[in-house]
Amino acid sequence: ELLLKNAELSTFQSQINPHFLYNTLDCINSLIEFDRKEETQRTVTALGKIMRMAIKGPDFITISTDLEYINQYLFIQKMRYQEHILFLTEIPESIGAYMIPKLILQPIIENAIVHGVANCIRQGMVFIQGKETGDSIEFFIKDNGVGMPDDIIQSINEKFENHPDDRLDRTHIGLYNIQRRLQLLFGSA
Repeated sequence: ELLLKNAELSTFQSQINPHFLYNTLDCINSLIEFDRKEETQRTVTALGKIMRMAIKGPDFITISTDLEYINQYLFIQKMRYQEHILFLTEIPESIGAYMIPKLILQPIIENAIVHGVANCIRQGMVFIQGKETGDSIEFFIKDNGVGMPDDIIQSINEKFENHPDDRLDRTHIGLYNIQRRLQLLFGSA
């Protein structure tokens, strides 16, 4: 049972969203076409760092280390969306040494971009905040996009509560992945 749990956890941790990878490679191709060598090199380096972290390394990393990877991810998104999306980060250094499971925040940030602000007519904004409250660390990822309809939120919550071991449909794979990894690491709440 422990081996199965570890195998499942390893599978979730090694998943990289194929759309993100495709879009990043497409972005790199565009940068090459416009002879933007420096941005191309930085984008390839950022992608390499993200993939290395996702595939190798420890299951838990410091918040500071995770923020470094998030910044690599945000750089790639800035190259892709240019001025269309503004990213704001407010995570105090005082929580940087705390450990968290890797690849917990990035999929939520990706959801905020893809489902929240990527298709906004006005400039999109994604705000990433972390703070210490009492004996816990809280993270908030907010965007100024269209929002998630209440019926979808209710459906996701019901699925998590009533069938925590079942996969959600493919449109919520990132949320399922995070929820299931947390359950495997810490048990069900």
